[in-house]
Amino acid sequence: MIIKRKKPKDSISKFPRQHRENNYSMYKLICIMGFFIIIGLSVLIGVQHFQQLKTMEKLKEYESKAAEHRQRQSELELEIERLHENDYIEVLARERLGLVKPDEVIFQLED
Repeated sequence: MIIKRKKPKDSISKFPRQHRENNYSMYKLICIMGFFIIIGLSVLIGVQHFQQLKTMEKLKEYESKAAEHRQRQSELELEIERLHENDYIEVLARERLGLVKPDEVIFQLED
């Protein structure tokens, strides 16, 4: 005849109490590490987004400057074309340098 012994109530679980506490501590540690990893990744994504916004602002600024330079270049090209005309050169010489033809008389009025 086989007699079965009843197990004491302390050993009802498969794992001893000490092992369960170590297991709980390990899960707690893993959860805390996961939390910090998620926080770190969130901060990293935020920093990258901020840098992207700054880069986009600089890009818009450089594009506007490039547009201004292209407009200035087209104005200068037009000025170069006009400098090849004798009439325009004469107008510039009269306005900027104050040159006159030999038989002209200039009257200057003061305000």
